[in-house]
Amino acid sequence: MILVNLIRQRTRVSLRGVAMLTALSGIATTMILMVVNMAAEQASQGQVSLRLLALMGVSLLAFGWSQRQSDVIVAREAEHILHDMRLRLFDNVRKAGPDTLNDIGQGPLQTALTQEMQTISSTLPMMLTGMQQMVLLVFVSLYMAWLSIPAFIMVMGFSVIAAAVHLHRARKVMDATREAIAEENKLFDGLTDLLQGFKEVRMNRARRDALMVQLYDLSDRTRLGKTAIKRQWGREFALIQMAFYVMMGLMVFVVPIFTTDYHEVATQTTTAALFMIGPIGSLLFAIPSFGNAEASLTLISRLDQALIEAASGSAVRGDLSEKPEPVDHGLDEAVYEVALRDLSFAYRDGMEGRGFALGPLNATFKRGEISFITGGNGAGKSTMISLLTSLRVADSGDILVNGEPLAREQLQTYRDKFATVFTDYHLFRELFGIDPVDPARAKALLEKMEIDDKVELIGNSFSTTDLSQGQRKRLMLVTAMLEDKPILVLDEWAADQDPYFRKVFYEKLLPELRDQGKIIICVTHDDRWFNVADRIYYLRDGCLISVV
Repeated sequence: MILVNLIRQRTRVSLRGVAMLTALSGIATTMILMVVNMAAEQASQGQVSLRLLALMGVSLLAFGWSQRQSDVIVAREAEHILHDMRLRLFDNVRKAGPDTLNDIGQGPLQTALTQEMQTISSTLPMMLTGMQQMVLLVFVSLYMAWLSIPAFIMVMGFSVIAAAVHLHRARKVMDATREAIAEENKLFDGLTDLLQGFKEVRMNRARRDALMVQLYDLSDRTRLGKTAIKRQWGREFALIQMAFYVMMGLMVFVVPIFTTDYHEVATQTTTAALFMIGPIGSLLFAIPSFGNAEASLTLISRLDQALIEAASGSAVRGDLSEKPEPVDHGLDEAVYEVALRDLSFAYRDGMEGRGFALGPLNATFKRGEISFITGGNGAGKSTMISLLTSLRVADSGDILVNGEPLAREQLQTYRDKFATVFTDYHLFRELFGIDPVDPARAKALLEKMEIDDKVELIGNSFSTTDLSQGQRKRLMLVTAMLEDKPILVLDEWAADQDPYFRKVFYEKLLPELRDQGKIIICVTHDDRWFNVADRIYYLRDGCLISVV
């Protein structure tokens, strides 16, 4: 089992010690049962045994101590294992390339880190409970066999048959549950369409009606599926209760037929049988959860493996930035020039095929200069930016920093020289990696971006990021300016700005940044302001053409 292997590999405590605590708990519980039976027999004769009372106290103390210790250990280790798994996923996501993350998608990653982790988190303590119930059943069964062999055989045989029937029926219920979850996910997808496409829905009656019909249908199918599942689980619970009652009837009506001295131990064996009802029920309802945990762990393992393979592929292509870095060949000094020399890259279609290709790319970007990159839609401008920033590793060619070829081991140090606003940027509310933040400078930049009436800096975080698209880009540029890196890359930054602020950007902000001695690289289509640039590169047919 994957779950068992995970526990064996990741736990920091002795599993033998946990097993001993579990055994002690089971033995103590069985001793409590035996003491209760013996004390009840003495009570029927008007006697009270202090020895049995002392034994009862010792058994209760042993049970309480062993149960508490095992619960604490399992809870601590379960969360430690999940913590390690989360950190491993975080690290592998960090190492993965953009294409890998696009292929996997955010949905599976978020599901793995939330829903699947929660499933495993709830199942790991249940494994301890299951072990305790199994140990308890073993010792209580031995006690019952000591009391009456026919009763033991009857209870064991009936329990095995009832368990087999229940697990077979429960498997069908779990299949129905997975189908219901799939329908519910479709419903959530439809709700996303309604919320994110609100304006388009309001603008088209036919689209609105068709979407609402689909949502009604999905909601109704979800309702029917969930209702059927609850009804099935209700029947299963009732059948299990009925099975226990039948077992008790067998104990008092059938077992006496096969033995002549059963009347002497009838009360004790019936009490033992009642003692077994709880553990058997817990096991029967816990077993399907182990299957769910196995499925969740399998999904997480596949996702983890896909990220590891992607990181390995990146290393093969040349990104060795996770390894210890050698001397930086000037990367710790001021960067005054970055150049691309015969840089080439091609997307892969399948195992051997080649898709869209760029290169050879040749360009030079200098400190104190503004460089514009332009070109038609789909020309590869964003891909070129990802190569320039080394988010993607080129198939061939070099990046020169201050005239020196960039070593493969230096890629992360090189990335650290950039402040960026990509077209698909993510705006962090907290200013990670900028510590400390100068409040006066942050306030001045917010005023310069004309959003100081909507956003303020509180501690190391912005008060809000709930802004219009253009204002969010301005706030993202504030973040980039607070980073104060030597190279600033802006990919279609002005596309979401109104005409007034677009003019401010080209005629005021960019010249100010150039005067600060930064290397400024902008992807733009705004030919009206091409005169602002010191260099202009046009991307066509996968190659860069120097216009200015």
